[in-house]
Amino acid sequence: MEPQRNMPGRFPRSLEVALMLTLASLISDPKAQSDSSDLLFDESVVHAYQLDFYDSSWASRLEAFRVADSGYLPARFSDGVQTIDSVGVRYKGNSSYTYVGNSPKKPFKIKFNEFRSQTYHGVKVLNFSNGVGDPTFLREVLSYRIARTILPAPRSSFATLEANGVAIGLYTQVEQVDKTFLKRWYPNASGNLFKAGDDGAPLQWLGESARYDSLYELKTNEKNPEWSRLKSILAALDTLADGEFCGDPDRWISSEDAIRMVAFNMVLSHFDSYSGSGRNYYLYEDSASRGIRLLPWDLNLSYGAYGNSWNVVTQDPIEVSNLAARPLSRRLARCPALKAGALSWIRHLVATEASVDTLQARIARLSSLIKPYVEADPNRIYSLAAFETNQTSTFRPSPSSTIPGLVSFATARNAWLSSHVDSVLAGMEGVAVPRHRSVGSDWVLHFPKRSGVSGMPPGADILWAVVDARGRIVSRGRARSDASGWMGLPILPGSGFLRVATVDRTRTFPLLPIP
Repeated sequence: MEPQRNMPGRFPRSLEVALMLTLASLISDPKAQSDSSDLLFDESVVHAYQLDFYDSSWASRLEAFRVADSGYLPARFSDGVQTIDSVGVRYKGNSSYTYVGNSPKKPFKIKFNEFRSQTYHGVKVLNFSNGVGDPTFLREVLSYRIARTILPAPRSSFATLEANGVAIGLYTQVEQVDKTFLKRWYPNASGNLFKAGDDGAPLQWLGESARYDSLYELKTNEKNPEWSRLKSILAALDTLADGEFCGDPDRWISSEDAIRMVAFNMVLSHFDSYSGSGRNYYLYEDSASRGIRLLPWDLNLSYGAYGNSWNVVTQDPIEVSNLAARPLSRRLARCPALKAGALSWIRHLVATEASVDTLQARIARLSSLIKPYVEADPNRIYSLAAFETNQTSTFRPSPSSTIPGLVSFATARNAWLSSHVDSVLAGMEGVAVPRHRSVGSDWVLHFPKRSGVSGMPPGADILWAVVDARGRIVSRGRARSDASGWMGLPILPGSGFLRVATVDRTRTFPLLPIP
């Protein structure tokens, strides 16, 4: 059957630029548009990059640059097919940088447009995390995937780095939160983007004359900094009476973002976040939203790897010990509708994307993918035994410290949360509790015997598009899955990729020729 190539009037014109639009009219939160950068964040492959520095003493130069905070060192970047001259490279991170000592396996940031106007698959910056605090090397990829089902959040995948012909090792490649990222998720990317500072950004009101730039790093519009909206939001969030704030919280902060981010943090006990340390999140002043938006960041210590002096299994998701110093957490505890919303999202995640069954299936796939690269890593931070053990069980890097196993943690935390959340919600008489539809299992592409995709939510509205390797749309259409979760497609295997989007998620499949 020939592909359907022309379907005038059915889809917005922006499909000629993007690979696929999600069904934005059917969901309350925006979902990212797709583009050719999706190729960089395919979790089913390990990417390989080579850096060739023009200076043979590149490592000591990068060290000096970091101490002086003096910018980027130029280098040539290659993925084995495409070579880009004069990219900027620097070390990044704090504990992930200092923990590895003299090891060459420092965390890197590569900025493709630092010295020239250029991008790599449309991306200006890539971050490379070295896995400090995570013997499994899976936490970031697993956690970002969950986060993207409910919030705007970076994409991630695996990659190896080589510098001047010498292998450095395996990294997690993470998308930068910048204007390019904002354009994928929001209708307007011109607003102020703030990053929580390294010492934490608690969202407290410190007075009109306080220096908020020491807590919140402005990442866009730096030449014309404007702090008035953020200040007014902080003042309202921290000082308004509960009755006034709870009556219309979206006037100051996106309540959906707030309850979803807290739910995400608490299900994964991601306490090196706003909920705990006050770090590792972004704020975006989206002009289409009355309240400021929130985005998660830096998830290598999720799944209980950063305890924050709390019990990572039995910590109450709402009543936390730092409410006085965390205005947003305090509002969720004191506004019944927000509290019910956060608890409802916790229940949803535990039953779907963060369930133990889903986790185990993903660990099995990703672990088998990266194990050869972990074995071959000349500078791996943890042993191969730790890599395998910590996937299921607690690992002790020293007599005084522990890192929870992914499966053992999720099993205990999910069970505790399920019982606790049901009990709390049952006692909230008169408060509407939202219900969230299950995301469904992983989708499976059937070619050539059955032309379609299975495993989707039954009766889901679907947009699909076939794109070539350069990101150009070859064919596209709209469909609905049947009662069994099957969607037939009028397309045949060939070169390129199939992009399928439902309300809950988006997936890309390579279209392989028929043998």
